[in-house]
Amino acid sequence: MKYNRVVFFVLSVIFISCKDNKIQQKSKSDSSVKKLEKSEPAENFDEFNKKFHSDSVFQVSRVDFPIEGKHVSGFEQYDWNRKNWQFQAVPVAEKTEIGEYQHSLVQTDTLVTERFWIPDSGFEVERQFKLIGNKWFLIYYNDINL
Repeated sequence: MKYNRVVFFVLSVIFISCKDNKIQQKSKSDSSVKKLEKSEPAENFDEFNKKFHSDSVFQVSRVDFPIEGKHVSGFEQYDWNRKNWQFQAVPVAEKTEIGEYQHSLVQTDTLVTERFWIPDSGFEVERQFKLIGNKWFLIYYNDINL
């Protein structure tokens, strides 16, 4: 009988110490993952902007399909998807050289919204880029030409 109590006690101590050790290891690994997440800097928008508008494979990888916005040209209208995506070669810019278009750019640390339009013409292009998980993605593209 004493032998059973001793064995039970020893097994209990081993079980509890193993469980405590696993909890400590888990908390250490969780904190190291959090440190990695915090230490990874956010992608620079200017560098992203250059690559996005020059590399078609990269561009498609950074369009968060399905995105909001539409393509409308006359009677043709469709939502954007991977199959009908049109490569966007014009980078986001603070100023534009195209005189007939109105242009606006609103940029924060996590969202960039650019818009081109011709007043009273039915022409408007708007696109939005958002920082998601420290990487920039195109989340909205509206291309209206009536």
